[in-house]
Amino acid sequence: MIWGCFCCTSNEQRTISVNKSTDYPWEIYSLKELLHATNNFHEDKKIGEGGFGSIAVKRLKSISGKAEMEFAMEVEILGRARHKNLLSLRGFYAGGDERLIVYDYMPNHSLISHLHGQLASDLFLDWPRRISIAIGSAEGLAYLHHEANPHIIHRDIKASNVLLDSEFQAKVADFGFAKLIPEGVSHLTTKVKGTLGYLAPEYAMWGKVSESCDVYSFGILLLEIISAKKPLEKLPGGVKRGIVQWATPFVEEGNFDKIADPRLMGRFDRTQLMSLVTIAMRCTDGNQENRPSMMEVVELLKGGMGMGKEEVILVKDMAEEDDNDGDDTDYEGFGASLSAARMTR
Repeated sequence: MIWGCFCCTSNEQRTISVNKSTDYPWEIYSLKELLHATNNFHEDKKIGEGGFGSIAVKRLKSISGKAEMEFAMEVEILGRARHKNLLSLRGFYAGGDERLIVYDYMPNHSLISHLHGQLASDLFLDWPRRISIAIGSAEGLAYLHHEANPHIIHRDIKASNVLLDSEFQAKVADFGFAKLIPEGVSHLTTKVKGTLGYLAPEYAMWGKVSESCDVYSFGILLLEIISAKKPLEKLPGGVKRGIVQWATPFVEEGNFDKIADPRLMGRFDRTQLMSLVTIAMRCTDGNQENRPSMMEVVELLKGGMGMGKEEVILVKDMAEEDDNDGDDTDYEGFGASLSAARMTR
């Protein structure tokens, strides 16, 4: 499924007529409204080339049966799931050959842009912000696994699917590959989708998907947040090495400082670092039975940081005072991007 990205800088005051579902809080926009907001999806309105508005519009470029299912799944799940650490659905349009999803726009882009992309050199992600993003992402996943009804497996947890709002609060996004898990069902066997480097071994090899697969992917993401290393790197000779394989010798030696992003220049709490790495290694255990649940991960993260729920907010505030996307390989070649468009009601 391929998406285009566009943005709008217009400040024009206008009224938008919206149809709201009686079952869900989403809005059904007209194509005319979204074409107007994005200047007919003009190339000059792409993110990074213009100003930014208050909403993001994701546009499906080609229609296929698979793409239709992923579009429907994303709208359905985002309409059901409401949590401070999940990207909020504002509305959608589906008609003819156009499929558009409207979100809240995230001014600080995706986590991947700060770890490996165009914003990496600015080093906005200091240690407190990294902790806050890790905990926020974990809380969003814990909601999907333990509170949403039915429970939801994301299946594509990765840095590009964690967006950051104006306060660098994490928002888990992109639910096109998600699966709804019926009550009493522990796992499903399905076609493998997701991103190489993040996939749990039992899922990559046998298509056995469960909540534990998301836990594994989160463990990879956590190591990535700590180290700014890519989940999968190419070594000389074309050999590929996963981030767990890279980190394991340092863990065995107790040399945790070597795992921390060198751009932090030692500005991190070493006890917290050791705790985060230990949690990441537990999440990426090759035996899924040994992995914690996402609810347990949240508790471990907060406990390891020596904080309660109230203190997590303090970490975010501290981060504000302190002041080229990666080339991860999608399992099915899926790529998504967001565009911004301003609409004034």
